[in-house]
Amino acid sequence: MKVGERFWAIFDRTITIMMIVSSVLVLLDALFVTVDVLMRYTFSITYVGIFELTEYSLLWMTFMGAAYIMRNNGHVRVDAVTNLLNPRHRAILDTIASVIGMFILLVVTWYSAKLTLHDLQTGFTLSGILRPVKWPLEIIIPIGFFMLFLQLARNASKQFESLKAMSRGQQSSSNGTTGGSPR
Repeated sequence: MKVGERFWAIFDRTITIMMIVSSVLVLLDALFVTVDVLMRYTFSITYVGIFELTEYSLLWMTFMGAAYIMRNNGHVRVDAVTNLLNPRHRAILDTIASVIGMFILLVVTWYSAKLTLHDLQTGFTLSGILRPVKWPLEIIIPIGFFMLFLQLARNASKQFESLKAMSRGQQSSSNGTTGGSPR
């Protein structure tokens, strides 16, 4: 197995595991909120930290699942305009959008990593009932953005290869319609 193929196989396993963990967080959130509501209405008892925990888990489940969703083309696309384009122009637009998206993701990854490192160094804590240290909660942000960047880079590479194949197909079909080579 080539190095690139091995890298993408490990990457795919990693984002699949991240999605599974994200799914488990969704189930745990649903369970905790349900139990909290039942306890509140049945026994007038509530755990005040549940709301904060579900807020933090929403952050984690979002960033852990983003690359997996991107790999499976599950993100929302507004394609009212692109559906009007021919396949070649659509591929060009998709490739350009992916490159722009990659640039944005790199910038956001960099700045979120800087902020997380700053919060680690300063020991910043969040206000609230639980008062957790902030960096362990936010470390998923640069990780998630970077994984999303890698997946978008892979998508852009495939889009570019598809675009090249379309160009080769047009060249060979235009050569074929001339009736042969000139004399």
